[in-house]
Amino acid sequence: MFNMKLPMYVVEPGAGSHLRRAGEACGPSDLQRSRCCSVIIAVLASLNLLTQASQGGSLTFNASVPNPPAELPVLSLTPQAAPVNLMNRLIAPTAANLSSAKLSPLSETPLLQKSKIKLPEEVVGVVENDHVKAWANLRTGDAEIYPTLTTTKPISPLAASSLALRSHEIFTSSEFIAPDDTRVVIDRAKVLEGATYVRDAAGGVHPEKAAIPYYVYVSARRFVAGLPVEGPGSRALLTISSGGVVEGLTRSWKTAKTLNTVHPLSNAQQVRDEITRQLQPVLKGADAVVDSISLAYYDGNGAFLQPVYRFTVHVHSQTGGTSSKTTDNFLIGYVPFAKALEPLPSLDASGGASPTAPVLAPKNSMLFNASFTLSVGRYVVRNDDPGWVNDANAFWNSLSSAQPYLFSNSQYYWAGPDEFTTQKDLFVNSVNLALNEVHGDWWYFTTYQNWGDGVNLWDIPYPGYGPSANGSLADWVLHSCEMVPSPDDTAGWVGPWFTIFGGMRNVVGYRTIMYINDGAGGPYGTSLGSLAPVVSSWLNDVMSLNAYSGQPTSAAHGGIVRPMGRPCAVSMSGHENDSVLAVSWLPRATNLTIYWFPD
Repeated sequence: MFNMKLPMYVVEPGAGSHLRRAGEACGPSDLQRSRCCSVIIAVLASLNLLTQASQGGSLTFNASVPNPPAELPVLSLTPQAAPVNLMNRLIAPTAANLSSAKLSPLSETPLLQKSKIKLPEEVVGVVENDHVKAWANLRTGDAEIYPTLTTTKPISPLAASSLALRSHEIFTSSEFIAPDDTRVVIDRAKVLEGATYVRDAAGGVHPEKAAIPYYVYVSARRFVAGLPVEGPGSRALLTISSGGVVEGLTRSWKTAKTLNTVHPLSNAQQVRDEITRQLQPVLKGADAVVDSISLAYYDGNGAFLQPVYRFTVHVHSQTGGTSSKTTDNFLIGYVPFAKALEPLPSLDASGGASPTAPVLAPKNSMLFNASFTLSVGRYVVRNDDPGWVNDANAFWNSLSSAQPYLFSNSQYYWAGPDEFTTQKDLFVNSVNLALNEVHGDWWYFTTYQNWGDGVNLWDIPYPGYGPSANGSLADWVLHSCEMVPSPDDTAGWVGPWFTIFGGMRNVVGYRTIMYINDGAGGPYGTSLGSLAPVVSSWLNDVMSLNAYSGQPTSAAHGGIVRPMGRPCAVSMSGHENDSVLAVSWLPRATNLTIYWFPD
C-alpha cells in the first residue's frame, strides 16, 4: 500500500542550529558529542511512495522502476588468455628489483620455495624483494600488477591528464581486452596522493612530507546495449606513474558473445515487491529508502552476462530516539530482468558460515616462519545487515583458496568493544591479519548495528597493536565507512595512529562512505593470498570495483558530499610494500605515511 510520506528533519542543538535531513551524517563537533538531536519536526517536502512493514520499519521508494525494453541480449562469457606478453613489456622498466623480468611459475621463485609455499603451475608472476609484484592465472586469465609505493617518483599535478592518455593505448589493446559484443568506456582518471608525519623524540608530531601526487589510476567500465555492467567480473584498472610508465594493472574480464535475447519477466509492481521482499530483514529495526532503480547487467564472474534491475538503498536504524554516531547503511541490490541464468546476490541472504560469540583463548603470539601458518581474525558487527557476513566470508574464501595451507582461521567472531580495547591482546592483537566488518566514522566504529557498543580509536590503550605492543597484529583491514580520514578531510589525519602503531605495519580502509556489499572482500583476499603488497593491492582492488563506477556521491562526515568508495591507507613508513608474510618484530612507528584519493 502506497501513501504520502513526510520526510523527517532534525533540528541540531546549540548555537547556529540548522535543519538536517534525518539519516544524514552529523558534523565533526556532533560526533565528539554522543547526542546530536533534540527535536523532530515533520516537514512536507516531496511526494514519496511508502510501504509500511509489519515489523515497524518503513520502506520508501524515492525512485520509480524504469520502463523496460521489449527484449535485451544475454551474453555468454569465456576466459581471455592471460596478458602475459603485455605484462612482461610493462614490468620491464622496473626490472631492477625483480626476481625475473618475465612472468614464470611463482612456485619456482626463491621467496615461495624458502617459505615452503606452493601455488598451482597455472599461476605465473614475478617477485619483487619479499612480495609478489605481478601474477597472472593462465586458466582464468585474471591478472594483476601492483605499484611499488616506496620507489615511485612523484608526478606533476599538471601531468595527470597527459598520463591518463597512456591508459587508452592499453585499454584498446586486444592483448588486454579482446574485442567482443560489449563496449568499453574509460573512466575519469583519479590521482593517488601521499603524505608523511613524524613523531620526534619528545613525542611531538609534525609533518615531514607534504601531500605529493604519486600515480594516476584509470579504470574501465563495460556496457551492454548501452547499460553498465555490475558485479565482481568485468573489472579493469591501470596505474600510471611519471613518464607514462604503467606500474599497476588489474584485469578480471572475460570475452562476451551474444547468446540470445530475453523478455522482461516482471512489471513495475512486481519489481517493487521483490525489492520489498529482499529488505524485510532490514525493516525489523530500521527505515529504508530506495534511492535509485536502473537497468544494468550483472557479471558474477561466471558463464553469463545477464540483464538486471539494479537498486540502491539507504537504511536508517531506529535507535530509540538517539542519533547514531556513524553513518547509515548503504546497499546495492539486484532483481532479475528475466529468468536468472545464474544466481544473483540477494540482500536478505547470508552466504557461508556466521561468526560465533567470542571465546577467550591463550594469546597467540605466533610469528611467521616456515613451520607456522599466519593467523587471521575476522570481527563482524552484530545484529546488522547480512552483507557484512558475506564480505567477511568472501575475504576468507579468496584468501584461503589462493593459499590453502598458509592461513589459519583463528578467530571469526561477532564484534564487541573488549576485543579491541581491554581484551585486545586476546583478540585483535593476537592475530597477524585482522578484518573488521563494521559501521564507522572518523577513528570510530560500532560493534552493534550502527549505533551501539562503539569503539573510539583514541581510547585504544597504549601501547596499541603489534609486536612491540605485546601482540602479533601486522595488518588491519577496515571494511567500514570513513574510519581513515585523509589530509583532505582534516589536517589532524594522524589522529590516534601513532598510539595504535605499536609495531603494526599497515591499516587499510576508506575515507568516504562505502556500500556494505561493494564486493571488496573477494578481490582483496585473492591479492593478499597471492602475497601482494598489503597497501597497493587494497588501492588497486577497491578502485577497480564496479560498485563505485559512475562516481556515486553521499553526504560524509560533517555533511560534506564526497565521492563514495575512496580507499585510504596508513603505513609505518617504508613498509607499504610488505606482504602478509612480513610479521616479524618492529619497533613503534616514528613515521607514518598516508595514501588517499582526493575528491
